[in-house]
Amino acid sequence: MTNLDCDFLVIGAGMAGVSAAAALAPRGRVVVAEQEEHPGYHATGRSAAIFADSYGNDLVRRLSAESRRLMEGWRDAGGEGDILRRRGLLYVMLEASSHQAFDDLDDLPRLSAAEACALVPILKEEAIAHARWEAGAADIDVHALLDGYLRTLRAKGGALVRQAPVRSARRLDGRWRIAAGDQVICADVVVNAAGAWAGEVGALFGASPPGLVPMRRSAAIIDGPAGQSVDHWPMVVDMAESLYFKPEAGKLMISPADAEPSPPCDAFADDFAIAMAVDRLETITTLQVRHVRTPWAGLRTFTPDQAPLIGFDPLVEGLFWLAGQGGFGIQTAPAAARLTAALIAGSDTGFSTDMDALVTGVSPARFR
Repeated sequence: MTNLDCDFLVIGAGMAGVSAAAALAPRGRVVVAEQEEHPGYHATGRSAAIFADSYGNDLVRRLSAESRRLMEGWRDAGGEGDILRRRGLLYVMLEASSHQAFDDLDDLPRLSAAEACALVPILKEEAIAHARWEAGAADIDVHALLDGYLRTLRAKGGALVRQAPVRSARRLDGRWRIAAGDQVICADVVVNAAGAWAGEVGALFGASPPGLVPMRRSAAIIDGPAGQSVDHWPMVVDMAESLYFKPEAGKLMISPADAEPSPPCDAFADDFAIAMAVDRLETITTLQVRHVRTPWAGLRTFTPDQAPLIGFDPLVEGLFWLAGQGGFGIQTAPAAARLTAALIAGSDTGFSTDMDALVTGVSPARFR
């Protein structure tokens, strides 16, 4: 067993944890403890990887707006390549009787069924009651973003410890002493960025998990239509949340947009859910699915109010929550990391939004 000493211990090397570690690294010694062999193994590596300004509630949209600015300035800030690549997002409503979801996107332009089909030729015009268009939606280069944060962490003297699940934690003389894998790590502040495991990790520190619920989402890769390139198509989302699909390396990724409560685990796709997605796809498009090539699933963890937890635990000294990112964790990570560093180390976020409202809205104290 070896000992490590640091100012900040970040638990979890998904996008949330690694981005926060990179933001904290200029302000003290940072160690990231990851239970798996590879960073980003769980939710980060299984994301649909789309940036949509229209996604989420008001707090999520504020974080997304700040993250978009940071991602668009990635190359100028010294990052390699562009993180965002324009994709576009087509929302389709298939039932004319329900308008609430359509009205919730009132700031997006309306498209006719014919205009929607011009963007995605396999759609059946008669199946579409309404459509809206988000031209600015973009693919996120998740690998480049995660790798960039890891390089920043290492350049600033931080360390990543792999295969180090947290087993116990004690508060001694104003510091935390954590057993993680075969390491003993001492830290002033612990950032709980453990994704689906955040509730269990928080309990090890004596905190009451504030209603965190991991939800499984299944997805799969299928072939596109023979003889047609799909690379330029936008992502298509059914407003009833029963299906979405998007181009992926020359093929199509499909998902039934399921959200089934799950214990923290290495999630596997639900075959029935994938079958439902295929059936729904064949109902609204001319595509006939011959093979489901690569099914998978990931866990997205939600709070009761669908906003993330970012802030110190109100009852446990030195424990900081960075969890509950739901399905928006990748697109809000840059801003959430900046906010984490500001709340822990007093750095400037550079945000243009109302900081008091944002901090209050994501604080773990809102559930006490």
